[in-house]
Amino acid sequence: MDESEREAILDRVTSQSATVGASVPDAVTIDGSAVDLSEFIVETRAVETVPPDVERKVSSVKSTLRAERERRMARLRGERDEGTRSGDAALDRETAERLADEIVGIDRALNALETIRHPDFADEHRSATLDGHERWLAFVDAVQ
Repeated sequence: MDESEREAILDRVTSQSATVGASVPDAVTIDGSAVDLSEFIVETRAVETVPPDVERKVSSVKSTLRAERERRMARLRGERDEGTRSGDAALDRETAERLADEIVGIDRALNALETIRHPDFADEHRSATLDGHERWLAFVDAVQ
């Protein structure tokens, strides 16, 4: 794979719209172990409030996914462990495309996990609006 092909794939992965239409992968392999990511996200989003022990696990999963994303990005960029270029021949186009798809899937999963504590923005907005109105009414009552 030449440098222009690599740059095109990197541009696709880093674009703001990369995750549009992408789905959370069923599983992600991290250090040789498959992590059932899709099921974890579905189960965690199903609860109304996230308990502290689950929040710690969600935080840990996000951290692990970010590290795995960076490892895959480094490989896609053609970097060795010490951050130097390993050459264009080390990565063929098919492997680069697979890595790009995996990175986009991880990004999609991270987006889903970031919103896990806010399953319904409309309810939160409605609650915040009511709280604001109650404060104004209390203020008006105090002034009268």
